[in-house]
Amino acid sequence: MKKILTLSLLLISLGSLAQKIDVSLNLKLDSTYYLTEDANLTIIQDINGQEQMISTLIGARVAHKVIAINGTVYQMEIQYLSMNMHVEMGGKKIDFDSNDKDSSNIFSKIMASVLNKPFLMTIDKKGKVLEIKNSEELYLHMFDNVPQISEEKKAQFKTQMEQSFGAKAFKSNFQDAFAMLPPGKVGPGDTWVTNNKMESVITEDIKTTYTLQGITDDAILINGDAVVQPDNNTGFKQLNGMSVRVSNINGTATSKLKLDKNTGWISEAKVSKVIKSTVEIQASPKMPGGMTFPMSVNADIMMSSK
Repeated sequence: MKKILTLSLLLISLGSLAQKIDVSLNLKLDSTYYLTEDANLTIIQDINGQEQMISTLIGARVAHKVIAINGTVYQMEIQYLSMNMHVEMGGKKIDFDSNDKDSSNIFSKIMASVLNKPFLMTIDKKGKVLEIKNSEELYLHMFDNVPQISEEKKAQFKTQMEQSFGAKAFKSNFQDAFAMLPPGKVGPGDTWVTNNKMESVITEDIKTTYTLQGITDDAILINGDAVVQPDNNTGFKQLNGMSVRVSNINGTATSKLKLDKNTGWISEAKVSKVIKSTVEIQASPKMPGGMTFPMSVNADIMMSSK
């Protein structure tokens, strides 16, 4: 009886070991992988006792084509296939959509001019972005067909586009999306911790504990719980012609991810963030005397391989 029990425990142990897998990107040369992302952001600012709410929907579909493989490193050609943005603030609504090609909305036309302009990204099998090149090509001809826009409006819109879709934002979003890839083999119930930095108007340090929830015939299921903390080197950044700094950042994030078992690519993902911070605007002609106020951001982000 004792021998049978020992043998059973050994078989269970070996079975558990057999379930451990290497969760990494396993992409094929000349294949194209898609990511569609839709972000719903609610920003609440308390300015001089008055609560102001800004609701923003941002969407994009991106094609990632593998053009070279060097060992565990992939070189990819990236193209935006569509972009859209919807903003509600102070009773006003603003919409831009790159697919609205027949619209008189000049900003939709500007968005459309950025589509299908390839740039390069080099990543490793764990989704770490090693280099992004030629992203400046996206914005060279943004305003060729809309000369009636003032130079100030052009600068503001270009800044907004770069912050939402530019190289730094793309790198941060891609890095954040694939931060769940573990350093070694894992099995159901195993946990691992990653540290990632998001850089946009807000610079965040994100520490996430991931758990492998399960493995099916075609998918890998992972959950994540994160703590969002401020970056120690947060400085002033230019936003709409003003010097702005976001500090005292803290918050939490949760994620549910479904990866393709064969490629490691995201099939479906849902991320929710709640972040609080302090915004400081330096004195300028646009903002005499400057301003400091608290701000909170609630974000729900959906991704899929469609």
